[in-house]
Amino acid sequence: MPPDRLPVVVAELTPADLARLLPAMSGDYRDRVIGMLSDAQLIGVAGKLPQEVAVGVLRVLPEEKLVAIVDRLPGPVSSALYGSLPTEVQPDVLSKMDPRQAQAAVAPHYERAVADALARANTEVLIPHSGPAGVLLVPLFGRRVAIAPRHGDDGRVAVRDAEEAAYHHRAHAALAITDVPAADDVRAYCAQARREGRSLDTALWAGDRHDGTLKKALVGLFR
Repeated sequence: MPPDRLPVVVAELTPADLARLLPAMSGDYRDRVIGMLSDAQLIGVAGKLPQEVAVGVLRVLPEEKLVAIVDRLPGPVSSALYGSLPTEVQPDVLSKMDPRQAQAAVAPHYERAVADALARANTEVLIPHSGPAGVLLVPLFGRRVAIAPRHGDDGRVAVRDAEEAAYHHRAHAALAITDVPAADDVRAYCAQARREGRSLDTALWAGDRHDGTLKKALVGLFR
């Protein structure tokens, strides 16, 4: 095909056409075609390709192009894409997402990071297959702790989810973990719960530097 004809042909391709053709193209040629796609074509094909393939297609885009369309991508695709991007690009991409979409994109990565931190504290981490989503269970001292890691939350959502998970899984304690300090009224609520005999607390975790704080909060539930 003459080089000057390719943009014309590409412009006529539907998302269904692209979903069929892109996986079969060679690397350099595919990247060239992807660079010619309109926003509407990119968004459409992202919804038709398998998630892993869609992420591979979108990663080819320049950062400014990606930032321009990320808030219109299917939720699962934007979440997977966010986790695959270089850390220096993630903040710009996240800032352009709808707040709910941004939270959905970050949540699974934060939950995994908290699970890894708990594992570094030499605790067993279980991921239940029922009950509230995004919850971890930790067996400790012959008991179970329900843990709700929630990114971008001041504790209100995390405490609610941790308590619901503890009830659902018949855990002996509940721990809400957030990347920002818990609100004063949330800490007061947890303190009142402990006075009433319920093991409930919050913990701040925003990176490896808080591993010790997390371990202390976990053990403190049973003091």
